[in-house]
Amino acid sequence: MMKPGGRVSTNRFDHLSLVMADAERSLEGLKHSLQGGSDDMMQGALHCRDLSGALSILGLDTAAGLVDDVARQMTLGQPSVIDVAYGLLPIIGQAIKDIQLGQVPNAEVQLKVWEPWMARLQVLVTRDSTSLSNFEAVMPKAVGAQLVGAADPGFKALRLKGLNLIQNARIVNQRDDERTVRQMDALLSELQDWSLRVGQVPLAQMFPLSAHELVDIWLDASLLDRVDPLRDFGAKAESIKAQSRSLTIYMDWVAPSLTHEDYVQIGECLKKVAGHIKRTPEGFRLVFPSSLTRMRMMPFMHKNQRYVAAAGQFVQFQPDSEDAGFSGTLMLRAGIDNQNLQVDRMLPAENMNVFEVPEGIQRPEGVSAVALDGTGEIYYFLGPP
Repeated sequence: MMKPGGRVSTNRFDHLSLVMADAERSLEGLKHSLQGGSDDMMQGALHCRDLSGALSILGLDTAAGLVDDVARQMTLGQPSVIDVAYGLLPIIGQAIKDIQLGQVPNAEVQLKVWEPWMARLQVLVTRDSTSLSNFEAVMPKAVGAQLVGAADPGFKALRLKGLNLIQNARIVNQRDDERTVRQMDALLSELQDWSLRVGQVPLAQMFPLSAHELVDIWLDASLLDRVDPLRDFGAKAESIKAQSRSLTIYMDWVAPSLTHEDYVQIGECLKKVAGHIKRTPEGFRLVFPSSLTRMRMMPFMHKNQRYVAAAGQFVQFQPDSEDAGFSGTLMLRAGIDNQNLQVDRMLPAENMNVFEVPEGIQRPEGVSAVALDGTGEIYYFLGPP
């Protein structure tokens, strides 16, 4: 079975240098993929996912969200997204250089820079999907009416959104071509994602003093119970902010008073829910899924077997030279523990349903469950017990 690699230094300077290198490497990989046009969009999507994660850690959350949206459009095979991605290359490159010089723009400045590109992406996606009356490939935000006034806000949100998604799926089903199949799959996948909202609770319940910074962040009630130890640690934080992308929650804490022992205990808590914690220039970043029954997965092949790791523990994929005998190294982080896995091939990220392995069934070491992708393929899940 695959063995853990060595630990990465937690020194802040070293960590930021590594993240900078990750961002630059992902940006270069995206540039190379774009040169291959539509044939290399799946590979480009993978580089976008890596780039989005690095930009988010560097504090460029708006850009990270935009790049994540570009990744989804590439996965769908939307042709116009290539032009947007090309236009973003030099701007993202300059943003990375600015951060290397210690120039991190505030949220308002970031929005001013990236908002035109967000609008352009939306226009192009709409043009590509003109026959789909309200097709939304990017996970939409819930509006206020969906969150209040019902016994179960998630049920109302699913009802309002689900009706439109099913209608769009019926419209798509009238045509028969490869791109339509991908769009149909995206609509049904989005419907599955929205179905998670039934019975979920707001993260703001745990951190009421930061509720205004935790708007529209939902997770399973059972998962909220499992991360309840974070409540006391969060009380020591000066500020807490969070965002939810692709069924994954990203929380940033400004918490200089937290000790190393606190850091270790938070890591142990997140390790049990397929998440991790890292130090940032301002404090800490906590990453974990919004559900343990359906989550964002990073699939890969190893010795002709399909595996997945949770996106909440994904750090980076490092391609290796052709003569290395394997495709590259998948870098994961469970809690505060780093693990490097040599894999034969990385596959595009995907939201998958997770199931327990029945008793008596043999499974490789480290496998805690199995996951199913949109086509019904089974993957071994390297996750928490």
